[in-house]
Amino acid sequence: MVGEAVNDHLRMLSSLRPLEIESGGLHQVKPWFEGRLDFAPVVSFEGDTDFPLKGGAVGYFLDRKAAVLVYAHGLHTISLFVFRAGGLHWPSQDGSAFTTQERGFNVVMWRQGSLGCALVSDVDRRKLASLAAQLQSIP
Repeated sequence: MVGEAVNDHLRMLSSLRPLEIESGGLHQVKPWFEGRLDFAPVVSFEGDTDFPLKGGAVGYFLDRKAAVLVYAHGLHTISLFVFRAGGLHWPSQDGSAFTTQERGFNVVMWRQGSLGCALVSDVDRRKLASLAAQLQSIP
């Protein structure tokens, strides 16, 4: 699953048009997914000055559709993939976030109910963990 997350991040980076909707804020991006996915992405972090939300797109994670939300940190691109978690073997079985590194990219993965989340970037591991904590907090 970690390898898939990195591959999907690389595909997004190399895409000619990675964002299907540019950010006007989470209240514009999140509703855009309606009718494009068979689930509603659980994302409450709108971005801030450290991690602005750039936009979103529909992608794939393994064999399932995923919401792709793109944040930034300086010149670094950060991909968040939100997808149905059922039937996948999770690296962390206790529900906590799993953090690792692969091919120079930092990856944080966690489950929120029936959905899985994968956050990927070459940004510093501590910075990525900070964004992951904000994304995991549901108001």
